[in-house]
Amino acid sequence: MEALIVLSIVLPLILGAIIVFAKNDILTSLLTWMMLPVMSILAFMIYAADLPIYVDTPHVLHWIITLFDFGLLAYFLYLGAKRKSMLVSVLSLVQFILLVTVIWVLPESSTANIYVDKLTAMMYLLVAIVGVPIAIYSIKYMDFDEKDKHLFVGLVVAFLGVMNFAVSANNIEWFFAVFETTTLFSVIFIGFRGDKEAVDNSTLALWMNQIGGVAILLALLIMIKDFGVYHFTDLLIIDKETMSMAAFGFLSLAALIKGAQLPFHKWLLGAMVAPTPVSAILHSATMVKIAPFLLLRISPIIEGTLLAKLLILTTGFVFVAAAIFALTQDNLKRILAYSTISLLGLMMLAASVGTPTAVAVSIMLIIFHGFAKGFLFIEAGVLEKVFKIKYLQEMNMLLEKAPLTLLFIFFAFLNMTFIPFGVFVGKWLMIEEASGLLSQGSSVLLIALVAIGGVFLSVLYMKVLGVTIKHHRFTDIQVQKQPKTFLFVAIWFYLWLLALTIFIAPFAGDFVAQISNSLTGETTPIHADGLSLVVGESTLYFWQILGALLLLAFIHIAPLKFKFKNVDQMHPYNCGEVYTRQAGTYDFLFLKKYEGIANMIAITLFMLVVVLGGQLL
Repeated sequence: MEALIVLSIVLPLILGAIIVFAKNDILTSLLTWMMLPVMSILAFMIYAADLPIYVDTPHVLHWIITLFDFGLLAYFLYLGAKRKSMLVSVLSLVQFILLVTVIWVLPESSTANIYVDKLTAMMYLLVAIVGVPIAIYSIKYMDFDEKDKHLFVGLVVAFLGVMNFAVSANNIEWFFAVFETTTLFSVIFIGFRGDKEAVDNSTLALWMNQIGGVAILLALLIMIKDFGVYHFTDLLIIDKETMSMAAFGFLSLAALIKGAQLPFHKWLLGAMVAPTPVSAILHSATMVKIAPFLLLRISPIIEGTLLAKLLILTTGFVFVAAAIFALTQDNLKRILAYSTISLLGLMMLAASVGTPTAVAVSIMLIIFHGFAKGFLFIEAGVLEKVFKIKYLQEMNMLLEKAPLTLLFIFFAFLNMTFIPFGVFVGKWLMIEEASGLLSQGSSVLLIALVAIGGVFLSVLYMKVLGVTIKHHRFTDIQVQKQPKTFLFVAIWFYLWLLALTIFIAPFAGDFVAQISNSLTGETTPIHADGLSLVVGESTLYFWQILGALLLLAFIHIAPLKFKFKNVDQMHPYNCGEVYTRQAGTYDFLFLKKYEGIANMIAITLFMLVVVLGGQLL
C-alpha cells in the first residue's frame, strides 16, 4: 500500500514533466485522460485500505527536500530582486534565516514523515475525481487563443501530485516545503499570461503566501522548543491540557492566509487574470483546500480553547463579509472567487468548533464545494471562450444563447444554496450543532454568523440566476454546440453532484462520518437509515430529498412549457401599446465603501488569533 501512496504523489509529477517536455498534442491528451481512471483507482484503493498508514522514507530524501527548500527560497529572493519587490525579498531572507535555525535545532525523530489517514485519502479522492477532469478540460481550453498549451497542462497535472504530497506530509518541515511549493505554482499560474497585470498579481500572491510560510517556520521553532517534536501525529498524542497554543496560533495564521481570508483575500482575487482552469483547480480540489485541511489536522488539539473561539469569530466574520462583498461584483469569476472565500471561512469555522458533527460539516463542505465550484468555473470558461461572456450583465437572455450551459450553472448554484444539496445540509448541521451548545454564550454568535452568511450567499446566487433570464422572450431554444471535452467534464461534474445529493444519507452517514470519527476519536451522531439521513433527533427522509429535487426541476422547467400564447403584456396606461417587461436585481455597489473597514476588522481578528489565541501575552 505504501507503493500506491508514493505513486499517487510521484505519478502526476512524472506525467506532468513528460507533457511539458514532449510538447505533443496526442501524448498530452493520452496521458491526461489516462490520469482519470488511474488516479481514481489509486485513491479508492488507498481509502479502502487499513488506515492509517505510516510511510518510512530514506534519510537522503529529508536532505533532498531541505536543499529544495533553500533553492526555492533562493528563487523567491531572485524574483523579489527582479520584480523590485522589497516585501518578497525581505520575506525570503526571513524565511531563509528561520529555516537555517530550524535545521540547526531539529532533533532526531523516528516518526514516519508521510502519514495517510482517512482525511488524507479523502483528499486523494477529491484531487482525482475533481482535479483530473479540470486538467482534461484545460487541454481544450488552451486551444482557444492561449499560448504554451503543453507547459500549462503539464503544470496542472504536476500540481495534482504536489497537492497529494501536501496532505500526506506528517513532518511539518516537509509540510512547509510543499506549502511554499504551492505558493510557487500560484506565482506561475497567476503570472502565466506574462502581461503586467498578471505579473503584478502573481507578486501579490507570492508575498502574501510567504507570510504563511514564515508563520509555519515560527510554529516549527516553537514546537521544537516546547515539545521537542515536529510531526503532526506526535503533537496529537501530547496532553493538550499542558500544551502552549503559540505554535498552533501560527499554524492557524498560515491556514487563514492560504485560505484567502480577509484581508489576504486579494491574492485569490488576483488569480482571476490567469486562464480559467487555474481558478477551477485552485478553488476546487487544490491550493485553498490546504487551509481547512490544516485546521482539521490540528482540530483535536485546539478544540474548546481560546484559539478555537477566536478562529470561529474570525472565519465567521469572513463568511459573512465575503458573501456581502460578492454582491458588489459584476465579473462572474470574481463573484465565484468571493463565494469561495466566504465558504472557506465556513469550512474553517466548522473545523475550529472541532466537535464530531462540526468536523463532519467541514469535510462535507470541502467535498461538495469542490465539485460545485469546479463545475461553475469550467462553465465560466465555456462562457468566456465559446460565448465571449465575462460579466454578469452580459449574461442577459443566456437561456436563449446557451441553454445547456445555463442548465449546468443553475444546477451548480443550486448545489450551493438549496435543500437537499450538500452545502445547504452542511449549514443546517452546523446550526443544529451550535444549537446544542447554547449553554455556551458564544454559540449564539456562531448561529447568527452561519445564518446571516448563508442568507447573503443565497441572495448572491439568486441575483446571478435572475440576471441570466432577464429579458427572456421565450423564443425557440436551440441547444448550442460546444467542444466535446467541455461537455464531458460538465456532465462528469453534473452526474457526481446529482448522485451525491440523491444518496446524501449514505454518503454523509457512512463516508463523511467515518472520516470524522477517525479524526475526533468519537462517534459522530450522523447515520443513514436506508436512504434517509438521521442527525441526532432530526431526520431528512428520502422522500423529502426526492421531492425537493422534483420541485426544483419543476420550478425551472415550468416557465419554459407553461405560458400564455398570442398574448402581449400591456401597461394599464400605455395606450394599448406593447409593454416591454423589465427585470433586475438590487444594486449593492454602495457596500464597496465598507470593504476597507472590513479589512481592518479582519486584521484585528488575525492579531487576536495569533497573540491571544496563541497565548503570546
